[in-house]
Amino acid sequence: MSKVKLRAELLPKRRNMDKNIKREFDLEIQSRLLLTQEYRDCDTVLVYVATAEEIDTKGIINAAFANQKRVAVPVTNEDYSLTFYYINSLEELKSGRFNILEPVDKTAKVEDFGNSICVVPALCCDLAGNRVGYGKGCYDRFLENYEGKKICLCYADNILPSVECDSTDVKMDIIVSNLYLKYT
Repeated sequence: MSKVKLRAELLPKRRNMDKNIKREFDLEIQSRLLLTQEYRDCDTVLVYVATAEEIDTKGIINAAFANQKRVAVPVTNEDYSLTFYYINSLEELKSGRFNILEPVDKTAKVEDFGNSICVVPALCCDLAGNRVGYGKGCYDRFLENYEGKKICLCYADNILPSVECDSTDVKMDIIVSNLYLKYT
């Protein structure tokens, strides 16, 4: 199925997901990520701040602060590239492009991505690590030169046998779902 059709089918389901089930699944996904060796060993967590229909990441962000890790969240630039900035609390965020929370202070730009992981949103993915995002290619642009572990968060029922991928799509190293963790 094409990415356009997948988005047309899956986005309404995501938006209409029961809030209690979503919260339960999101907590399970966050917990699984926090138990990975990759998370434990990293110094910096590059992580999106979830919109209402994405898998929540605030638990990951707060755990990273508690675990003395550096946290950086992205700003989407006009050309749909991402620039990551360090934050010290969730209170340092405001609504930006696409109504996504982003850092108010843009002086603490991440220049060194060594010993980091990147937590990436997905609408769906397959077990080979191919993911379908929300259609702007922001993460693919960033990840094409990123050398750290790329970790996709995805609900188990949105992990498909295969998804369409383009030459610009970047495969994930790890898929974290509410039912299991999969290394690709």
